[in-house]
Order: sequence, then C-alpha cells, then structure tokens
Amino acid sequence: MTITPCDAPDAASPPVCVEALILRHEPIRGLAYRRLMRGLGTNISPDRSARLLARLHDGDERHLVHSTSWRAAGDGRIVLTYLVHPDPDQESPATPLPNPPVIARSPSPGTPSPPGLAIGHVASHAVRHLAFLGRTDPVVAAHLAAWPGTRRALEGMPGMAAGELPRC
Repeated sequence: MTITPCDAPDAASPPVCVEALILRHEPIRGLAYRRLMRGLGTNISPDRSARLLARLHDGDERHLVHSTSWRAAGDGRIVLTYLVHPDPDQESPATPLPNPPVIARSPSPGTPSPPGLAIGHVASHAVRHLAFLGRTDPVVAAHLAAWPGTRRALEGMPGMAAGELPRC
C-alpha cells in the first residue's frame, strides 16, 4: 500500500490526513512522541491507517491505538489524530512532551479552534486524553498497567475532560 504524504498539500493530496503520535516513556526525559502522517486513502479506515503508520500488524493487541482529536488544517485538510503506545521503534528520535503539558484555549465560546495551535498542544491533549482514559476505561487501564513508567508519568496529569480543567 502506498503512503500518501500530507506534508505538501496539492490537488493530488487527500483532504483527510491521519496523524499518529507514537508515545514512549524515557526514564530520563519522561514522555516523548514521534509524529507520523499520511493521507487517508480510499478503502482504508482511519484506524488501520494509524496502525500502518506505526508499523503495527493486524491483530497486534500489545499496542494501544486510540483516536484523540481532529482539527482543520490551515490549507483545508482535516487531520485525524491518533495516539499509539508504546512506540514500536524506540531507536527513532522522539520529541519530549512539554512539561508541564501546554493547553491551547479558545478566546471565546463561539470560536472553538484555538489560535496558534501547534503540535505540542495536540500532543499534550492526546496525553491528557490517555490519562483520562487510564482512570475511566478498564481496557486502557489494563494496557497501562503493563507499562509502569508511562502509568506513573500519567498519574501527574489531569484525568478530566478539557472543559473541567482548572482555569489558568
């Protein structure tokens, strides 16, 4: 299957991209992620596309794959974001998660897209989402129980929906 790039949009690029944030816990740096993207082709689900980005085989239950958000890119594409854990390629360079995680907020209730949204905001949101699921979803909690470093790192994150976070 050919991977369709999303980083250079043109008339041939698909209007929907799948973004996989592949999470790992490093003992010194803490949580870090790799970001991979591909166009969503025909006859493939976004879930499978995220799994292919992470090079996971069908039926692989060792990895958590979870859809965390979507956003409109400035060029008109829709980006579907998935978090994948653990990183199957620990040797590839990864970006440390901002600490404390950065939260993007909209200035008004009628403007849901925060201005200046960057990948650090998206990654922080995905990890906060994982922390929330680790406290509320038994399947995710069982997955994280096998990864104590990641589980401990998530314990310090708000385990609540974004609308319930304390104001800055």
